[in-house]
Amino acid sequence: MKKILFLLTLLTLLLAACSTDKEKTTETSINGAAATEEKANPAADIMKFYLSVSKSINEVDADLNAFEDANNEGTLPEGAELQTMKDAAKTAADNSVAKVEALEVPESLSEHEEAIKGALAKIQEAYTMKSEALAAEGEVVVEEANTKFQEADTELNAVLKEVGLVGSSIFNEVSI
Repeated sequence: MKKILFLLTLLTLLLAACSTDKEKTTETSINGAAATEEKANPAADIMKFYLSVSKSINEVDADLNAFEDANNEGTLPEGAELQTMKDAAKTAADNSVAKVEALEVPESLSEHEEAIKGALAKIQEAYTMKSEALAAEGEVVVEEANTKFQEADTELNAVLKEVGLVGSSIFNEVSI
């Protein structure tokens, strides 16, 4: 139920941001002809990019989410089955790093590029930390990685708020 409410909220934000996707202005030139100029809507552009981040990660992180859910619930298997699950989760974490690394900030968001790239770097670092934790012997501890992810959320939320949108949580979106 919580996931459905979250997705409905996200969809509402997306629809609100995209409803005025482009703003048209008409100018009259010297010879009297009308020229139309389109201005980008930064709120719509950031929402499209923001959603592409979570979509890209969700394409490859299912095994990592399954491992973390089982770990949090104390239902991890034992022996070879546990190792298979850890290996799949590590691969998912590595693939998530690659997906985030492949993301390019659109030109329309150049004003916010530094903040967005900083947040993406923190997300990459969080997944790298998770991968390393999964590769290590013993108990898998990902709290520091989750803290790093929360820092990325904070940075992305600052950009969302700057363009007039409500903050959200990539961490929650990719942990579904």
